[in-house]
Amino acid sequence: MDKKTQPSSSPWPQEASSPWKQSCDMPMTDQHIVFAQWAEKFDSDILHLKVVGGNCIVLSSYEAAMDLLDKRSSIYSSRPRVTMLQDLIGWEGDLVYLPYGNAWKAHRKLLHQEFHPSDSSAYRPHHKKALRLFLNNLIETPEEWLRHIQQMTRSIILAVAYGIHVQVKDDPSIIAAEEMFAVLNTAGIPGSFLVDVFPLLKHIPTWFPGASFKRRAQEWYDIRNETITPPFLKVKQAMANGNAEDCFSLRCLANAQSPDPRPDHLSEEEEMIKQTAGSMYEGGADTGITALRTFLLAMMCFPDVQCEAQEELDRDCRGCLFSEFCNRRPLDFFCSIIRWQAIVPLSVPHQVDTEDTYKGYYIPKGSTIMPNVWAILRDKKTYGPTAHMFNPKRWLLKTDSNETGHCAEAQWRLNPDMRDPVGITFGFGRRVCPGKHMGLASFQMNVASLLHSFNITPTLDDNGHVVNLEIEYVSGLLNGPVPFECSIKPRSEKHIAVQ
Repeated sequence: MDKKTQPSSSPWPQEASSPWKQSCDMPMTDQHIVFAQWAEKFDSDILHLKVVGGNCIVLSSYEAAMDLLDKRSSIYSSRPRVTMLQDLIGWEGDLVYLPYGNAWKAHRKLLHQEFHPSDSSAYRPHHKKALRLFLNNLIETPEEWLRHIQQMTRSIILAVAYGIHVQVKDDPSIIAAEEMFAVLNTAGIPGSFLVDVFPLLKHIPTWFPGASFKRRAQEWYDIRNETITPPFLKVKQAMANGNAEDCFSLRCLANAQSPDPRPDHLSEEEEMIKQTAGSMYEGGADTGITALRTFLLAMMCFPDVQCEAQEELDRDCRGCLFSEFCNRRPLDFFCSIIRWQAIVPLSVPHQVDTEDTYKGYYIPKGSTIMPNVWAILRDKKTYGPTAHMFNPKRWLLKTDSNETGHCAEAQWRLNPDMRDPVGITFGFGRRVCPGKHMGLASFQMNVASLLHSFNITPTLDDNGHVVNLEIEYVSGLLNGPVPFECSIKPRSEKHIAVQ
């Protein structure tokens, strides 16, 4: 990064310091890995990339991310404009991508009113119902485990946001969501399209040579609109008929100050509610799916960890209903699993609203700030030379078992001297994911239920040999493993019955 007192200095070789050259050098895949390599090469946790269209600041340490995005959140809480995603596809009203201001505060307020960290009543019943169906589906057709995960995760959000209950894996709502998430995973990365760098290109007609992105944008706009608008209008119509099921959209509509009386039209306030409900769906479903896929891969690759976790669960829920145990205990042991592979390796970028200085470095107004969560969670200075390895106990301390009532207290707790890996994955400052508590609670119960009821092992080939596993991930907005197969079988009749 350029120092204010030395504007010509740069962490790049001189021949590579022009904005156009650095734009060409910007990685289009595995950005989090390349940025981490650059940070190590230049021995700096702050990188300043002068790219065409602006400045990009990559933060690769917890200290830098907290100093800027949390302690100086008053100026580091906005979002850079992603022209393709927001202007052309229609994500401009999404809470995640809204710039910091009154509109963002209004959207955020709706979620905070409905999903307080201390109150899980808005989602816990839906989660328990979907989880039970998920476990039964795994018993009947374990080879379709991925489809079952997708159904469970998306059905929870659909029920919470719209009161829609999905019972089959090929439900139209699920199919529509898959298409929408594919769009977001492609267009959600800043700079993925040339129009992100040169916003004026959005004005060229669709028939113009090279304007294929405009035609794709229209197709993707329709996909998103068809995913979030019909279920919301259905809630509004059901409310008018007096037979709407309790859900986030219904409660917000009931409190609306200026609704449009027409069932197929939305006032400005209702549009905000629709976008906020859509943000819940877009932000919560696929991250949960990705986390569970990583968990299954880890359990196959590290069977000793799986066995020890199962033994711990068998002791802790002895003599009580497992569902009650999950409600009562935070199960910190399983939280550390998501540290291994950050679900969102590059946190959604922030934007600084005014020029700033940090440790003698000059940060231009309007710079895009990218926290490299993947690098932060693998910082060798914090987690040691084996930070890249999967080892949940790195963050845990073992305590003596204490019997209270029918259930034993959990024998593991987070090490207070080791930085909690969970909080980092949900963002920084004022842009921390508002669904953090719901997402974490759901992930913990899903992981605990899977471990308690099933053995997760690699599949066998035609000769009965274990299929070799490779830990390989696909680059994108989300950090998910490449497609893989696994065997999920009940541990025993007793472990299935306890659900």
